[in-house]
Amino acid sequence: MSSNLQYQYTFDATPAVTIPPLRPNPATPVYASEDAVVASLSNSECVFQVKRTGDAHVMTFQVLQALDQCREFRTLDEHVARIQSTIPGLEQQREAVTRVLQNLIERDLLISDARFTQRLTAAAPRPLEPLRAIFIRACDRPAQLERLLATVGEYERRHRAGRHYVVLDDSSLATNIDRHRDLLREFARTTGCKVSFFGPAERQRLVERFAKAVPGSTGVLQQMLLPAAGANRFGGGRSWNLALLLSAGGRFVLFDDDQRLPLRRHELAQGGLDLNPTQSPFARFYRNMEEALAAGEEIADDPFGLHLDVCGLSIGELIARSEFGINRESLRGLNLARLAHLNSDTRVLVTQQGTYGSARSESAAWIYHLDAAGRADLCASREAYLANVEAQFIWQGTSRARLSTISWFTPFAFDNSVLLPCTNAVGRGEDALFSAAAHFCHPDALALELPFAVGHVQEQSRRRSQRSLLASTPRVNHFATDYIQRQFGSFLASDPAQRLELLANIFRDLAGASEMVRITHLREYLNYVRADAIERLQQQFESASDAPVFWQADVRSIIDANGRALIAKAPPRLGDWGDDFDNAACARALRDELQGLAANYSAWPALWERARELGDKTLAGA
Repeated sequence: MSSNLQYQYTFDATPAVTIPPLRPNPATPVYASEDAVVASLSNSECVFQVKRTGDAHVMTFQVLQALDQCREFRTLDEHVARIQSTIPGLEQQREAVTRVLQNLIERDLLISDARFTQRLTAAAPRPLEPLRAIFIRACDRPAQLERLLATVGEYERRHRAGRHYVVLDDSSLATNIDRHRDLLREFARTTGCKVSFFGPAERQRLVERFAKAVPGSTGVLQQMLLPAAGANRFGGGRSWNLALLLSAGGRFVLFDDDQRLPLRRHELAQGGLDLNPTQSPFARFYRNMEEALAAGEEIADDPFGLHLDVCGLSIGELIARSEFGINRESLRGLNLARLAHLNSDTRVLVTQQGTYGSARSESAAWIYHLDAAGRADLCASREAYLANVEAQFIWQGTSRARLSTISWFTPFAFDNSVLLPCTNAVGRGEDALFSAAAHFCHPDALALELPFAVGHVQEQSRRRSQRSLLASTPRVNHFATDYIQRQFGSFLASDPAQRLELLANIFRDLAGASEMVRITHLREYLNYVRADAIERLQQQFESASDAPVFWQADVRSIIDANGRALIAKAPPRLGDWGDDFDNAACARALRDELQGLAANYSAWPALWERARELGDKTLAGA
């Protein structure tokens, strides 16, 4: 603990004239109190230790009460008025309260918006690594890949960027593999771009090459990069892991084959950086795919440049740009403790964007958490609502750039200059799992979501409403994501490889628990998820009393489904497991899933480092 025990104030008991607080002026600075740990020293005094710096200050409990009322960014007059109205005996002490707050500002315990921004910009600029390649995950959908390459070809003819494109083909049918290879060759011929193709044969050669270079890694490489015989779970994580190896030491961009250019900006998009960690989802709904694909305005700038210009930047460099600046209004009302993830060492690890066209999630449960404007668009009429609940023709994203610790959807640009973790080769939710593991390995790194969107047209219409109305049943990767989030802030190591090994051991610890402990843990987890879903939906229901009855009926139905699941005696099955799994089967499945992830995390740093040493040579071998 710091010996800086230097601060003690008491309020003057002399009556003062009450001055009513002024109406907030946008030009007036706003302030918020530092987050701290408090320990009692006596009946009247305590020590206030700032979490950010470790500095300790002695103060009276009355001053502590005053600081506690200043947690959110407000003007000094607003803070004074709140303190006078909440702390007994200070109703007539405006001047005394103001004097104490001024001293708290001088002591850096009450932080102004300018001081907060100054702290974020203290770090030196970070050099950005070059782009290694633009990767495209493809799997048995030649028509989708053909449309994507056509739009990328239009981009190349317009911008003449000459970037390197790599198709990561995870197809199971030989005819589709051949078709994908032909499409890529034609793309290279018409654009002059450098291309590479990684199909099953190329993956197998890469596995053999790395298995020789990193002894004992054969099994893990096969699990992470190659399809397993008879496996029926989504395998998008295999190409994700392959992209991470092929780009180790650099930066890369990741497409899915059902996406398409151009990037578009919604007419409601705004400038600046939204720092609110509880921002509501932003979505708008359309009558058909043609309307959805034409929504907003096309972005004329280089779409890859928009992401690569900020991917890897420090937070200070980011907010120094006019389009990402922090202003007083963006801070107003925010608790400084909720912004603890922002400091001078923070950097942008990945960037992402929204989608226009098809939704990017298998469930549409998120539509019941939209803001009032989004809900009005969802429920424009009963007929519109019945179509919109399938989330088939939408704009889904953010209206203002925002930073977050977890990215729940696939990022677009990645800074892979320092070790990024692998993800689960199989199962939906591989994007969230990667993001949680990445933040665990790099606690000072964040995801930046930009206020524009990429086209997304799935190969066929999907019914999401049936899944949306069921009780919340997370998949294995969602369970692992939530388990990792519970570990945030618990470890101090700075080396990402060491932290990844810690994460492997955390998973091994739970996998090694008794069968009863694993069953109990799963049951507690599912109960928590469903209780949380009920609480959040009830809050939505209560705050949207003017919502149409058909919206209210569905919300009540989802609440009821989660309530019934909460008190049911069914085995604690996750979403990827069979309906025939009993308690013992659930416990075994959890053990096997966690052991597999732990093995991957342990082996990954050596594989990534070997890939970094090889650099472009790995791609050249395709």
